[in-house]
Amino acid sequence: MTGFAVATEDALSEAVAEKLLQQAGSHSVVQRLRKSGFGYLKGRISDFNRMAAKVMPVLLLTDLDRLECAPELVTSWLPGGPDANLLFRVAIRETESWILADRSAFAEFLGVSIAKIPDRPDDLADPKRALLDLVRKSRRRDLRADILPAPGISFPVGLGYNERLSGFVRVDWDCRRAAESSPSLARAVRRVAGFDAMVPSRSPSAS
Repeated sequence: MTGFAVATEDALSEAVAEKLLQQAGSHSVVQRLRKSGFGYLKGRISDFNRMAAKVMPVLLLTDLDRLECAPELVTSWLPGGPDANLLFRVAIRETESWILADRSAFAEFLGVSIAKIPDRPDDLADPKRALLDLVRKSRRRDLRADILPAPGISFPVGLGYNERLSGFVRVDWDCRRAAESSPSLARAVRRVAGFDAMVPSRSPSAS
């Protein structure tokens, strides 16, 4: 078992990164690096790359958002390429698409038909909006109250958004099952599962 640092932009991404390491690679998480928003990750990316090369492996998870493709994002942040011990993964377009990709578990969580869950969440232009629309259809009043914004509130999500969905990830979400519906997650699962062959690496190299 390899100890990792996880670098993420919010609590939900952190829960997904931890589950990915535990489930796809049986790795442990020994340090959490998180502040709100991708600006923190982008501003510290050189530090994370050095940390991966010299201290411990790092799994960094961020959202593609409106950019065209993941390689474009990685190159723009790290023109020299990531160290072999920096697992730089990009959810297309948002981490919420990976949540939706475990269709059977998310349908059960919400209490809705699996037919209502998108079968190709990577193709959604706005996965977070799609997720919120599904929550509005849930028969579970407690979930709607926690995840959705209160009436008259301009904030896009409810106060319990991250807590509720992170709880779902920790208990019910299966990254291997979700990878069947999300090509970007499938690539992340394969990268984590194959990581043992990359250790140890202590010199920066492109990958």
